[in-house]
Amino acid sequence: MSSPVIKRYIPDEEAFEAIKSDFGFLVKRIKISGFEYDLQIRDGYFNLYYKGNSIGKILYKKPIEQYEVSIHSTFVHDRIKKRFNPVSLNNYLIFKIPRKQLHPLFSSQNLNSMASKVKKNNFQEEIIYEQMLMTDNVNRDDLIIIDRQVMDKVSKTKMDLLTLKRKENSNYQFCVVEVKLGNNPELEGEVIKQLKGYVKMIEDNFNDYRECYEKNFKQKRKLGTLAGPDSINIVPDVSGVVVVMGYSELANKSIDKLGKKDESIKVIQFKNWLNIKELD
Repeated sequence: MSSPVIKRYIPDEEAFEAIKSDFGFLVKRIKISGFEYDLQIRDGYFNLYYKGNSIGKILYKKPIEQYEVSIHSTFVHDRIKKRFNPVSLNNYLIFKIPRKQLHPLFSSQNLNSMASKVKKNNFQEEIIYEQMLMTDNVNRDDLIIIDRQVMDKVSKTKMDLLTLKRKENSNYQFCVVEVKLGNNPELEGEVIKQLKGYVKMIEDNFNDYRECYEKNFKQKRKLGTLAGPDSINIVPDVSGVVVVMGYSELANKSIDKLGKKDESIKVIQFKNWLNIKELD
């Protein structure tokens, strides 16, 4: 049997239960931040994000009850290095710490320090808008943003957001969301190829994606990072949409061109337009 093209869950349930016990403080921090911080499950490990930018990789090693945390050296204050004595490897700092030291490593003070350095070094305008969509659509059960920056074993690029739309009988369907600024030249046509490619990728490997994200959802519900039922059932079909943010004058022209090239492409446009009547 061939291996699945995508795995975004912790396969060892005992390991997951230990992680869930250790991550309570981090999940609380994520919620307090209004989901500016985010925890995504990958293939046997977690990625911790701040405003859409990856802070670090968190891997639990069950046999020795230890975490291996990889953080780019740019994001780590000297004070943190001095206390935890990480190993340096290819611009990353590798922290090997027992379970009880996970909380001190990701204390509020240390997270704030890392977040500050992320803002100084990793500003990307499109990522900011992507993050706004994430934070403004949490705790919904009709539309669930299940993952971000998704790439499987056969794809060469990452889809921005993968969502689940609720259908009748509480079933869900995949919907790929590509986020583009209104001034992005990809809106002139390249985004059509991107979006259709991602949709086809899921359709061609539907069983793998369904199994992956049904498990992913269940584990996130147990962690407390998602709202909704305890488990979900994902069914065909797969859809996609382009979300266009800002730069309306340029965006309007590009969206018009998109429609002429492919009438089937769905576009949602957000405009930062002030209604003068609401200013009175």
